[in-house]
Amino acid sequence: MLQPSPKRSNRRGKRILLIDRCQATREVRTAVLRRQGVEVHEAEEISRARFLWQPNVYDLVMLDIRRYSSEEMQEFYEQIRAADPRQRIVFLTGPPTYVSRTWPGEIASIDASRGQWAETVKRFLAAA
Repeated sequence: MLQPSPKRSNRRGKRILLIDRCQATREVRTAVLRRQGVEVHEAEEISRARFLWQPNVYDLVMLDIRRYSSEEMQEFYEQIRAADPRQRIVFLTGPPTYVSRTWPGEIASIDASRGQWAETVKRFLAAA
């Protein structure tokens, strides 16, 4: 069971846009984030995410890149970057690796192979 972090108050008021076509993983990710005090807006499709996303609204955009075409993701990424170059974006590739926000120009990963998704989320939120 997840225990509240001592720095939990720093996460209150954070907003994340989570884009994931798989309902099961979207629900789990949303539950973990909400337990951390984060406001989560969910989108199953990138078209819905385009509707929800606006500059200066979200602290972080999390996109599961396994479930969408590379063209669709690249277009959405470029749309966000053009409107708000400072928007933080995390590309989820599933356990154990998460692609950094420097994609597509550079790839760096964070190992989360020990079931520490909540810890990974805490690091993302601390950076947001």
